[in-house]
Amino acid sequence: MAFCRLVLPFLVICIASTYGKVPVFLWGDLVTSIKSNPLSSVTDEDFKAILQKELKSDPFTVIFLDETLSVEDFSLKNSDGASSFPYLHSNIGKAVYLPGVEKALSTLNELADSEKVDRVKLTENGLSAEFKPQSVKILFIELKDAMEGESRADLLRRHNDFMEEMFGKLQAEYENVVAIYTARNPSWTVSESYRRVRRQAESTDLQNITLDGLKMYVNRVVVAVDGTVTNVTAIDHARTEINGTEMSTTMTSGDSSLTLNFLQKGGYWFFSSVTYKKVDNEVNLMPEMTEVYAPVGFAYRCGQNVTFSYRFNQTIVVTFQDLKVQPYFKENGNETLFYGDSINCVGFFTVPIWSGLFVTFILLAITFYGIMMMMDIRTMDRFDDPKGKTISINAE
Repeated sequence: MAFCRLVLPFLVICIASTYGKVPVFLWGDLVTSIKSNPLSSVTDEDFKAILQKELKSDPFTVIFLDETLSVEDFSLKNSDGASSFPYLHSNIGKAVYLPGVEKALSTLNELADSEKVDRVKLTENGLSAEFKPQSVKILFIELKDAMEGESRADLLRRHNDFMEEMFGKLQAEYENVVAIYTARNPSWTVSESYRRVRRQAESTDLQNITLDGLKMYVNRVVVAVDGTVTNVTAIDHARTEINGTEMSTTMTSGDSSLTLNFLQKGGYWFFSSVTYKKVDNEVNLMPEMTEVYAPVGFAYRCGQNVTFSYRFNQTIVVTFQDLKVQPYFKENGNETLFYGDSINCVGFFTVPIWSGLFVTFILLAITFYGIMMMMDIRTMDRFDDPKGKTISINAE
């Protein structure tokens, strides 16, 4: 018992120390073999020294960059019980595994010579561009091929298979090849306001947006103009204008932009409208069905679609899928923004709750009716006197 009391806090401290950092997995033609220490994190300076030591022979280096990755992902299994990283597990004996590295991507970018670096993306349609193997020494491959409805385990398993295939091709062209697998952000984070673990969804360029005065999460933004549907997948640049109780955040993507207009009054904030602009066409869209609002200091959360539309001389519909948003009406600068408690768009009596109550009321009605019928059963209250004359009926 005393041993458990010592080990449990120790493990909690060790696991908590890795939050906010990303794991790094190196394999291939490494110079040395460094044993990982799961009880401590690696600073950016230490990580830089490790890279300089492992890449001393100047090998061809391929860096597989995921959007999110944490230590827990390496033990993830799919519905069939199979590991998501069988290829990496098979190379663990000859690999260098660092469970928690600070500023891993920044350090990798510092070591990369701009004249010998190529950057491509892995999308649903394959690699975004062809790279020239003989003209580069470091290849960054961003893994941006998430599919709708795909589980986290299946996504990581596809990345595992892609890394195995790509590493095999590079080994056939180069004498020495080193591969590095890491991510931009951890997939597990600790909320500073509540100090509890929350699982983040798989992030894209639109997820977890933190701008001046605004914090927002959205799984997908769909813009439909007269039936032509466009998915906004990335934000080129954004700006925020704050005027007392009014705030407008403009996000530009390609040749179009969306301006999110917020208003604060009476202790509440309102997501009042969305302004859609493309070239010279600028239209103000209003919310459909219900207003989007929450008390000041609270976030608005809706797992369903939040739609803003304009239906006059043309039809323009902007849909936010799986939205969480909170405006702050102040310039935060370097201050870190945190979500307040969430106000959900679905009331307490959801469809499943109403269904359960309906079935319960029917069963109660049947039960009460049965009890009333049983209570209404009447027994005989008159009987023959055994000492008296018996009743005889003449059958004539």
